[in-house]
Amino acid sequence: LLGAVAGEGEIYFFTADCPVGVADHMHICIKHADKVILLSTCSSQIDTAMRIAKLRGYDVNTFPVFTQTAENHFRKPQTYVNCNKVVELMDEEFGDLINRGMIHQLDGNIGKTGLALIANGVKLSPDIEGRIKRLFD
Repeated sequence: LLGAVAGEGEIYFFTADCPVGVADHMHICIKHADKVILLSTCSSQIDTAMRIAKLRGYDVNTFPVFTQTAENHFRKPQTYVNCNKVVELMDEEFGDLINRGMIHQLDGNIGKTGLALIANGVKLSPDIEGRIKRLFD
C-alpha cells in the first residue's frame, strides 16, 4: 500500500503535532527499499541558511536552493532543502503518520535534477551517517 503512497521526490507537509521531522514544514521524500528518507525544506531565510552554513563550515551545496516551478509547486519563489538533517522512517511508520493526519502530501515533485542535487548535498554533509550517505550512491 505505502509504495503507492510515498513517491520519490514528492513533497509532504508535516503538521505541528507530527512527532518527527520539522513541524509545520515541507519535506522532500526519498524512497529507498522499505524506508522513507525525508529532508526538510524552508521557503524563506535562504541568506540566513547560507550564513549558518559558512559559519559552521558546511559546504553550501548541503543547502541546495530551488526555484518555484510548475513541477514542484513550492509556495515561495525560492526554497532550500537542508541536507544536513534527515528523517528516516519505515514504510509502516510513514503510512501511520499519513493515516493519522500528521503528514499531508502536497502537489508537485522535486524531479530527477532536484533529487541529484539533494543526493549530492547529503553526501557532502558532515552530519549524515555513512550508512545513509551510501543509500545515495
